[in-house]
Amino acid sequence: MNNVVKLTRTELYDKVWATPLTTLSKEFNLSDNGLRKICIKFDIPLPPMGYWQKLQFGKKVVQIPLPQQENEEEVKIYVDQNKNEPNPINSLRQIVTEKIKKNSALILKVSERLSKPDEITSKVQENLSKKKVNDYAKIKGTIDTDGGLPNIVVSPKNVSRALRILDNLIKNFKILGYKMNIDSEGLKFAAYEDKITLYIKEKSNIKDTTNERGWKSRDLIANGMLAVKIVQYGTTEFADTDKLLVEDQIEKILIKVETEFQRMAENRRKWKIESEKREELRKIEEAKQKMKDEELAKFIAFYNDAHRWKKFIILKEYFEYMKSHNTTNKEWIEWAEKKLDWYDPAKNTEDGLMDNVDKNTLEAKEKKRWDW
Repeated sequence: MNNVVKLTRTELYDKVWATPLTTLSKEFNLSDNGLRKICIKFDIPLPPMGYWQKLQFGKKVVQIPLPQQENEEEVKIYVDQNKNEPNPINSLRQIVTEKIKKNSALILKVSERLSKPDEITSKVQENLSKKKVNDYAKIKGTIDTDGGLPNIVVSPKNVSRALRILDNLIKNFKILGYKMNIDSEGLKFAAYEDKITLYIKEKSNIKDTTNERGWKSRDLIANGMLAVKIVQYGTTEFADTDKLLVEDQIEKILIKVETEFQRMAENRRKWKIESEKREELRKIEEAKQKMKDEELAKFIAFYNDAHRWKKFIILKEYFEYMKSHNTTNKEWIEWAEKKLDWYDPAKNTEDGLMDNVDKNTLEAKEKKRWDW
């Protein structure tokens, strides 16, 4: 039996850039190749090879934008229910959903009026109250917050809604124990060593216009529909629909955010275990290589000693011959005996005047420079 999962292109795009294909495909009981074919069919770009490894080690990555289409076609994925393998992502989502639903402290209904706003919300309210619609805005008919504040782009009539949604989410995030900070990108909330960025923006329609000179232009016009965007590697959007406003999706937003935090924490735990395993294997291989190097060094020394011994025997025979034919030159005999003891691989007697000589090559180990 097959169930049909319906997604927008944007929703599927967000998923494939937030989770590796091999993991995401299990959510739909598909092979990663099967999900890849669906993405190609709907012109949804995929992360290039090496993307997740770079991400894992904190390297810079580039996310390929989703190509726009005039007529957005709905993506239908047929899920084979006969494949009953448990999906860790679905299991995690179920656990988080239960956690959110049982947390009676959470405020799942957005207030109709702004009441006792958070300090961050108050700063945004003050900032937007001074703004006027700018004809040069990227989205016509909107105003936006200054840097150092949450990133909000809305028309004046939607300011109240945006503030109430923002305030609700901030208060809920604090209840869940998330930490807040604001940087050049806007509002970030953190948990389990990870961060997620929040945007509130009004959606827009494309309008083609021609001015009095006949020049054509394409403008983005605010359409009154709000969207909350959650950004972490990929983007997840919760927008107004014909049936639901953003205000009706607070629980879904909280479940999504907490699931992402839990997923990232679990991935980091797995990466840490894998990293420790790799380090352990590296040390084992390093120890093996050290043993091999030491074994080779011992054999080379053994080999060199054998060859030196052969030469020592020749020297020894020559010494005995000279000693038997030149008994009066005691000084030379003593000198030769010391040199034999120095060269003999079984004795290796030290000789101060020969300590810089390699016994195998009889060449200086290094040339000393004498400064007078």
